Amino acid sequence: MNGSVQDDLQQALALTIEMCDAAAAGNWTLVIELDARRQLHLQHVQSGSLGLQHQELLATLQAHNLVLLERAQQAHEAVEQELSRHQYKHRALSHYVTSSF
Repeated sequence: MNGSVQDDLQQALALTIEMCDAAAAGNWTLVIELDARRQLHLQHVQSGSLGLQHQELLATLQAHNLVLLERAQQAHEAVEQELSRHQYKHRALSHYVTSSF
């Protein structure tokens, strides 16, 4: 079963790296699709036994996952900023329209 755990971890890592690339490109739909595939591999890993030989692979997976979470946070903040700007412009336009009558 260790070979299977190793394979699942490697597949999860590969998908995580793809997710990071998709996130960097702003393709959040692909990130979600890849994450669904990744979860299947991680579920197999959870049911298997992990040994010391898997620690390096898990650490690498975790590092890439942190990068992905940082990119998601940056995207979230950018969307919040844009929404705030939009709301400000909307209020300004509403004020302008109201005051022009």
